[in-house]
Amino acid sequence: MGKANAKNPMVNHPIGNPGNVNPRIVPRDQLEDSPDNFIPEGRYPEGTVCTGCRSLYHNQHWTTNAERAELLINSGAANEVMCPACRKIEGRSPHGIVILCGDYWKAHREDIVNLIRNEESRGHDVNPLERVMDLREEADCLVVETTNEKLAQRIGKHIHQAHKGTVDYKWPDGNRLLRVEWERNLE
Repeated sequence: MGKANAKNPMVNHPIGNPGNVNPRIVPRDQLEDSPDNFIPEGRYPEGTVCTGCRSLYHNQHWTTNAERAELLINSGAANEVMCPACRKIEGRSPHGIVILCGDYWKAHREDIVNLIRNEESRGHDVNPLERVMDLREEADCLVVETTNEKLAQRIGKHIHQAHKGTVDYKWPDGNRLLRVEWERNLE
């Protein structure tokens, strides 16, 4: 991301910012966030509960409050819908894909899978819509599909920090799907 033009009008000027050689870099205040088709434009009513994971929609955010969700369901006051993460999982529509290649991950499979699960848990505590959809082996690689890009990005970052190797983040234009490719071989 670049700097905001309002704060720094020279951000895209070659003299004011000689390091900006990528014409695709846009100032932050001009970025357009691509829509997530799984999140409705309007708001859910207060007291909405997900039928899949029992997350609760409270103060315009999905949260984890199992006691309150069960209380609303048992009293009949809950508006029951499927949350965006459960809809993505049901529709098999990941927004993040992490691909781990090389023979290193196989030798350290347990540590790496624990790291992925810990990062998912940490993210879920803040945002219950951040989940690992699938974790599978495919063509000698470990493939992790996530419900959002941020979780995939954090997984790639933490695996790289803990186990080194090379990591590459690929953000396609106009698409919310992030591909993180990590590789390390045993030496």
